Amino acid sequence: MTFDDLKSKTVKDQPEQKPDGEKAKGLQFLSSRWWCPVSVTLGILCLGLLVTTIMLIMQLSQVSDDLQQQQANLTQQEHILEGQILARRQAEKSSQESQRELKDMIETLAHKLDEKSKELRELRLQNLNLQEALKKAANFSGIHQASKCPFQFPILDGAVSEETQPPMALGGRFSFEAPLV
Repeated sequence: MTFDDLKSKTVKDQPEQKPDGEKAKGLQFLSSRWWCPVSVTLGILCLGLLVTTIMLIMQLSQVSDDLQQQQANLTQQEHILEGQILARRQAEKSSQESQRELKDMIETLAHKLDEKSKELRELRLQNLNLQEALKKAANFSGIHQASKCPFQFPILDGAVSEETQPPMALGGRFSFEAPLV
């Protein structure tokens, strides 16, 4: 290279001047001494932003996974609660049915108890009437109140005696219960 070549290159590399006296700003910032620290600072900032973005994406992914896990747990708990609610409703329904059946049974038993108590009152009344009739009959026939057998009648007193009776054969067996006639 010759001096002229070098001179022509430097003239070409110099920024062009504008008609109003200002220099063109094309590659002039590269000739400045601040461009290297500024570019390093911007590079560090970009790298920091990139690392921060990656960390935020990782945290977002972790939060998303946690959210999905919580939603799955909530869904499972919801199904469990629905099952418990359904079981409680069925238990309440069966309890109501049992209570209704018990109420019907109680009403039926109360009705039967009323009927039996009416029958018992009627039987007691009949018993009282019979006792009064027996007392009247005893007073009329002359049976003493202290008698062992309240159903004695004067006509039959001679036919049945208090003596022990010999056994009587009935069909090849002896019977002590058969009366002698």
